[in-house]
Formats: sequence, structure tokens, C-alpha cells
Amino acid sequence: MSLLLGIDVGTTGVRAAAFDGKGHLVADASEACPHSAPAPGRAEAAPEAWWDAVKATCKRVVAQAGADAVAAVGITGQAPTAVLVDDTCTPLGPAVLWLDVRAAAEAKGLEATLGPGVAESIGGNRMHAYFLGPKLAWLRAHEARRLERAAYVLQSHAFVGMRLTGEAACDASTAMLCAPLFEARAGSWSEIGARAVGVRLPVLPRIARAHDVLGRVTREAAASTGLREGTPVVAGGGDFAASALGVGVTSEGQACLMLGTAGNLLMPMREPRFDPRLINSHHVGSDSWLALGGTLCGAALEWFRRACAPGVGWEQLEAEANAIEVGAGGVVMLPYLQGERTPVWDEQARGAFFGLDLTHGRGHLVRALFEGIALGFADCLAVMRDAGTQVQEAIAANGAGRSALLRQTLADAMGVPVAWSNDRGATVWGAAILAGLGTGAFPGDRIPQVADGPTHRHTPDPRAHERLMRVMERRSAFYGAERASRA
Repeated sequence: MSLLLGIDVGTTGVRAAAFDGKGHLVADASEACPHSAPAPGRAEAAPEAWWDAVKATCKRVVAQAGADAVAAVGITGQAPTAVLVDDTCTPLGPAVLWLDVRAAAEAKGLEATLGPGVAESIGGNRMHAYFLGPKLAWLRAHEARRLERAAYVLQSHAFVGMRLTGEAACDASTAMLCAPLFEARAGSWSEIGARAVGVRLPVLPRIARAHDVLGRVTREAAASTGLREGTPVVAGGGDFAASALGVGVTSEGQACLMLGTAGNLLMPMREPRFDPRLINSHHVGSDSWLALGGTLCGAALEWFRRACAPGVGWEQLEAEANAIEVGAGGVVMLPYLQGERTPVWDEQARGAFFGLDLTHGRGHLVRALFEGIALGFADCLAVMRDAGTQVQEAIAANGAGRSALLRQTLADAMGVPVAWSNDRGATVWGAAILAGLGTGAFPGDRIPQVADGPTHRHTPDPRAHERLMRVMERRSAFYGAERASRA
């Protein structure tokens, strides 16, 4: 039996999984690989730790499935991430992750250098510390020697791809998050953007489609991973796009709620309708473009458990929150624990609970946290509707989607049905699909339907939606006042 291997380099760990051609999970392994936060606003990871985790997970999958059974490999990963390597793919320092917002001043400087609206005209995205360009500008200002020594600036999945094959490439889904370095409509790197950031164009790897074959597993990589030498590896792409592909969201009118460390609301578009209040990208395995609304999800949930409920399981916390009515007894939460991306684009935003009194307990806080995350997505959906994109249903994917209360709260806040199936890994399945597309495993590029379709559907409650819209008004007013106080 020929299998397709998907590898995902996530923010908190690495997962590898092998699937048959119909999408059935055959073998699975994961390794924790947490990032570090050496200072406020910073988020870094050790690329060698990713590679160690890839080797370990691949060996376990191969032991279950057999090396000869793996016909092709696809890789996805967190983005945008700055992984600077030399010509042997040796990292020149820690990776700077998408979560890192140290480059706020550089983002403002790039906007001033380029001129109003120029970044958006190049790649569809505004200047913000989230994107790769400001991160590299920060390195230029503070660690110039590292940038000068770099042979390549890679994304997380591209680093693993280069370790497996010796070849470097970047796909459009992640290249668009390299703003202002990528010409979105031309599909090529931007000389204007590179000059403004202060990087040489040769350090930016060639552009390839996510399902193009990047190369083949080398002898050295085969010995390290257990994969068969010569196994084809496709270029891969962003984990967000792979999640949408993995749940079958490829057409306009559909939506995917990626509920991992980050939360992303992803909506395909037939034509690019760039709105700088959102994150604009390209799909993988499809000609569609993507509009993204991004906020923290799993990272915010884990922060709460670590800070407020150490040792308490989520089943207990969800039961406490379920006992509280919609509106959390007047408690409102701003989940801006690492600044915020869409639609407020504020690196200095911070999280807060407000409206507390002596009658409130932990259940109120958990309910308010769920509602804070859900209202972040509702805020993004309102922007998408303004841009003319309508959603009939959102399909939830990844770990935080296991919470039935969170799924219902999302449906109530956004006012659209939310579907979910027992999670078998939308992101790694999306990576495996890319491997199948690139190697002809799917005749006529026909992607098989998800083996296990949605088994849970949550319909929005009109009264709950109305109540949450009132919470949104209070939340917006509080955030507006807090932001004004920093001006």
C-alpha cells in the first residue's frame, strides 16, 4: 500500500502522519517542541530542535508503516518565520517566529520608507511586526552580521524541506506573509521591497507551488529519518492553508476555522480582493486566494490554564464555564496576550479581564475567555463581509476545536453554523494531499473527500448572538479607550 506522509512544524510541536490515498490515517507520531519567549514581545525557536523532532517522528511513523510504503512527503509549517541558514542549511541563530512582535518600529519605518499604501500595492498586506519584512529589518538593525552571513532566509517548512532534499524553495502561501518582499500578482520577489528591508534577493529562495516536487530524500536524510532514499518531497506551504485544504475548504463561500496555537479564519476567494485589515495570502493545492482573520486561540487557552488553573484539565474548566450563561455575568476579556493582528493591527495591545466583582468565579473567566476568542473571529468576519465575501458555514479544525462549548460560542458570536469532526489532523492531511498532488497520486488532481466528514454541527442561537454583539460593543469601547490612553 502506497502512503503519503505529511509533516507539520507547528508552534508548539512537530507532527508526522501517514495516510492512504483515501485519507485514512495509518501511522502517526508527534514531538513537543515549544518555543521560547526571551523578552516581552519576542518568540523564538531552535530550528535544530525542529529537525530532531522531524527525525524522531518520521522514524516512529516508518516503524509503523514501513519505509517502502511512503511514496511521497509533504511539509507544512508555521509562518511567517525567519530561519537564517548558511549554504549547508546550518541555522545561524534562533528562528524568529510569527508570534514575535519586536519589530514594531521597523514596521513603521518601512511604511514611511515605502510610502503610504505601497506595501499593500506590492503584496496585499500592510506593514506590521507580524510579517517577515519588518523582522528582517530588525535583524539588519541589530544583528546585521547574521543577515549578511545568510545563504537563505527560510520558512519553517522550507528549512525541513532543505534538510530532507538539499533544495530550498518558498511557496506563495508563505511568500505573501513575507511582506513587503513578495509581488503577489506577479508571483515573484520584489526588488523594491527587498531594497527597503535591506536584504539581497539571492537569500530569498525560488518560488514554487506548494505541490511542486522540491527534490528527493538524500542518503543522509534517509539515514536520519528512516525514509527511503529518493522519496519525492514537495515544496509544501503554510500550516493555515494546509488546514483549509485538509478539511476541503477550497472554494469561495466556504470557511475554515483553524484552532491551533494561533486562531485563523480562512476564506478562499476566486480573485484577490485585498483588504489590509486582514491577512492576505494564497491557497495551497488550489488556484484560490485566501483572506485570513488571525487571533490567538490555543496559546490563550494554555496561558489561562498555566496562570489560573495549573493542573486542572480542560474538561473540568469547560464544565465550570458551561454552568455560566452567555455573557459571562458581565465579565469581558480582551485576548490580546501578544499584541493583536486582525483587524486592529496593534503590537502594543495587551490582554485584560474587566467587569469583575466578588460574585465571579473561575467559570466566568473561562466563559469570558471563550467569548473573547470567538468575538475576535466575529470582528474579522465582519470585515470579510464588508469586502463582499459571504460565509455559509465554517469548518473547525485542530486541537482547540475539541471543545464543544468553544465551537458553540464561535457559532453564536459569528452568526454562522460551525461544523467539526473528530480531529485526525487537518494540517498533516493537507500536507499529505500536497504530496499526492505533486506526484500524481490523485488522478486528474481530484482530491479525495475527507474520510471522516463533519460529525458535529453547531447552529447559532439568535438570542446568544444578540447578547454577544452587546458584549462586542463593550469590548470595543474598552479597547478603544485603552488604545487612546497610549497615544
